[in-house]
Amino acid sequence: MPRKKLQPAIHPFDQTHGTDTSGLIPGTTIVQGTNAKVEELTAYYGVAPSILAGLIDHWLQQAHPKSPIDRTVFLDVGAGKGRAILLASQHPFLRVEGVELNADLAAIAQANIDLWVEDPTANPLAPIELHHADATLHPLPAEPTLAFLFHPFELPLLRRFLRHIEASRTNNPAPFDLIYANAEHDSLLDHHPAFTRLWMGRVAMTPADHVADLAAIAEQKEYGSTGDELCGLYRYTGRTTKPSA
Repeated sequence: MPRKKLQPAIHPFDQTHGTDTSGLIPGTTIVQGTNAKVEELTAYYGVAPSILAGLIDHWLQQAHPKSPIDRTVFLDVGAGKGRAILLASQHPFLRVEGVELNADLAAIAQANIDLWVEDPTANPLAPIELHHADATLHPLPAEPTLAFLFHPFELPLLRRFLRHIEASRTNNPAPFDLIYANAEHDSLLDHHPAFTRLWMGRVAMTPADHVADLAAIAEQKEYGSTGDELCGLYRYTGRTTKPSA
């Protein structure tokens, strides 16, 4: 008899809220219908709620933000299905924005937002905006910003995004901090003359999130789960000299 196909693992977050943020979507799927190159993209995988909560807490406690949270925009770069923007909206940010390149993922994220704002158990504290756009070109918030990157880019796109930040802050002194989760290319930021590392370390998932993570990871062979993520906090501090052309 043929083996039964296993049902995709649904994260408890989605089970609670009726949203669709689970699953691992490879870059080969995300690149479809875009102008990006597959080698520039990584996979979509929703951040563990406990990881994001821990990172926002680290930002508040370790980074000594230059602007209070209620005057800061949370910006999810490569929002995918939108789990991070939903979770971030439970904090009192000025607003939460997400930018997603893939049209299908952006549509799923918007549907999740529509469910979330009507969910009496969600209790969002910040308004949410989603942009179907290229994050390396889409205008960045003019206000103080906390960008969140869950390793959405390989090096070429990450370099392009950092240049985009520099260009946007040339004549705008508003603070710009960056959370880099699953920091595969931390050396680029560590050696970048316009960014200063504030903190680097591993953030652990709760046991419940780790169980959910293991269930999702078990459905494929490319990725594993250690129960934590290597993450960094960075601040845009500008260059002392102008970049070369």
